[in-house]
Amino acid sequence: MVLAIQTPEQVQQNRDAEAKQTHENANPALYMQPAEDALAGYVRKCWLAAKSHKQSSGLNDRLADCLRRRKGEYSPSRLTEIQQTGGSEIFMQLTAAKCRGLKAWLADLFAPAGDRPWDLSATPVPELPPEIIQQMIQEAMAVMQQSQISQEEVQATLSKHKDRLLTEATDEAQSRMDKMADLIEDDMVEGDWDTVFDAFLDDFVTFPVAYVKGVEFTTGKKLQWVPAENGGFAPQTERVIQRKFRRVSPFRAYPAPSADSTLDGHWFIEHRTFTRKDLSAMRGAPGYHTENIALVLAQYSAGGLREWVWSDEERAILNNYSMTVDNGDTIDALEWEGSLSGQMLLDWGMDQKQVPDPHDEYQVSITIVGNFVIRAMISADPAGKSDIHCACWETVPGSLIGKALPETMADCQDTCNAAARSLINNMAMSSGPQVWVDMGMMADNADASAMWPWKVWHGDSSGSGSNNSSRPGINFFQPQSNANELMQIYERFSKYADELTGLPAYAYGSDQGAGAAKTASGYSMMMNATSKTIKNAVRTIDRNIIERIVEKLYNHFMLFHPDPEVKGDAQPKAKGSDQLIQKEAQAMRQQEMLGMTANPIDMQIIGMEGRRKQLEQFYKANDTDSSDIIPDAETLKQRMAAQMQGPQEGAPSAQPAA
Repeated sequence: MVLAIQTPEQVQQNRDAEAKQTHENANPALYMQPAEDALAGYVRKCWLAAKSHKQSSGLNDRLADCLRRRKGEYSPSRLTEIQQTGGSEIFMQLTAAKCRGLKAWLADLFAPAGDRPWDLSATPVPELPPEIIQQMIQEAMAVMQQSQISQEEVQATLSKHKDRLLTEATDEAQSRMDKMADLIEDDMVEGDWDTVFDAFLDDFVTFPVAYVKGVEFTTGKKLQWVPAENGGFAPQTERVIQRKFRRVSPFRAYPAPSADSTLDGHWFIEHRTFTRKDLSAMRGAPGYHTENIALVLAQYSAGGLREWVWSDEERAILNNYSMTVDNGDTIDALEWEGSLSGQMLLDWGMDQKQVPDPHDEYQVSITIVGNFVIRAMISADPAGKSDIHCACWETVPGSLIGKALPETMADCQDTCNAAARSLINNMAMSSGPQVWVDMGMMADNADASAMWPWKVWHGDSSGSGSNNSSRPGINFFQPQSNANELMQIYERFSKYADELTGLPAYAYGSDQGAGAAKTASGYSMMMNATSKTIKNAVRTIDRNIIERIVEKLYNHFMLFHPDPEVKGDAQPKAKGSDQLIQKEAQAMRQQEMLGMTANPIDMQIIGMEGRRKQLEQFYKANDTDSSDIIPDAETLKQRMAAQMQGPQEGAPSAQPAA
């Protein structure tokens, strides 16, 4: 008997060929059209190229190593080496502490209380609506008809009206953008943006690259409470199209090998896993192929489908998850997104109404299961940008994949681990005396392995040699302790990790910098020096994630929202990282200033109105509503006037002298 050995790709190809033949014989009319078949083949080709490149470039190994360092675990090969030498297997979790501290810091910066980490501002010179332009023309004609006005006066009047109308147009545009910003913020809340962004930050501080997908349109149930006949409320659900955001695992992300610092113009594949319930819910949704979904459920509902890659098993081991538990309940899919030429889409059989220009590039999203295309859509985004957004802790010019925080401090982590293991081993060796026994001098019934106070040792001095009687049969010696030297090595490399990462411990809660950080000026100076690295990371997230997500929602509402009062010419802008980072230091400086000016001499200079403005700025810097606490300027004047009149009216009148 000959055993045939096949690669996973060959097994999958044979399985797909059998499925195709079965369905063609059963019902040829339901099977994929040539365009869909060509799309599936193209996605498969890209999938094999991306999977091979990810493995050959070592990215899979890097992702697994970063996750181990974050979890505080040695690789299997390194753990085997440590176990062969014996002793401690301790892993000092410096990397985990840095990752937790960085994530907490970033979360505070991007979630300011009572504020948004982005803004939607009207352009400096908004385009005037046609009705305003017509109004300007009418006013100009009315001025010109007055013959008694000179040419210079006509020009001055026109300039005055133009400036006034431009100011009104700017105010109107900003008012519309404020409404649009509220609409976008509400949509981000409903799309569960906070949860997705929190998961993204975990990836950002752990891996060489982190991904977010948005905006993604899905179908879901929306719960509403409507008045019931008995006077109460009853739940009512309806299926609606929802805008969602989703974190994409770096382990399941397969960018094009040619992708540079952005994905614009390059394709991207996500290895996704669906349940049968997920696929069933897609039937009838816009853009999904209902018949092909039915074929997928018929083909793979019994045993499932796995697009097998070895990194999935590695990731499952690190996350204490068994891949065989739900092997028959899940169905893997490949979600391809990228730019394709119109001619290529036409050659594959797409409708010319969808592809009017064969020489233009179209942003396309394709989802396949096996060889079945269950979704193929051209993006409605007029900017034609990818829905996949990525950022990394330390960028590498010309590369999509950067350098992770655990990789930056890898040498320091390894050195601290080695020092800690040696320290524990040395402490164990030097914690008590070592014993050596001359078995030739010990009696036959003496047990040299047991020891206790006041033990009697039985010796035998009848051996050969003239000095046997004076030679001790048992002796003790104390091993040398190197704890101080090893502690110095550990502390030095621990501080060196602070310098390499730009994240000293006092920046995220430690009291190492408490002496200098007790004053606002000292804290501000230390944070300015510390935040150089964090500022760069915040700018990366601002530019590659926040602004792109807000721009996606802005374009969508400009196209499809029915209310014209929220539309206008604007540019999404993430708020400056410098302002966010310095917010806490600014609040401390203002608090210090309040204490310095709380004396009679300064109060005579700044007065009550100046003090009121100081308090307003302090409350504003701390994101606290002061409208119910601090009076406005007019109310303060009335109070001061009432206080000055009160004593005069109530004072007793002076009596005439006798």
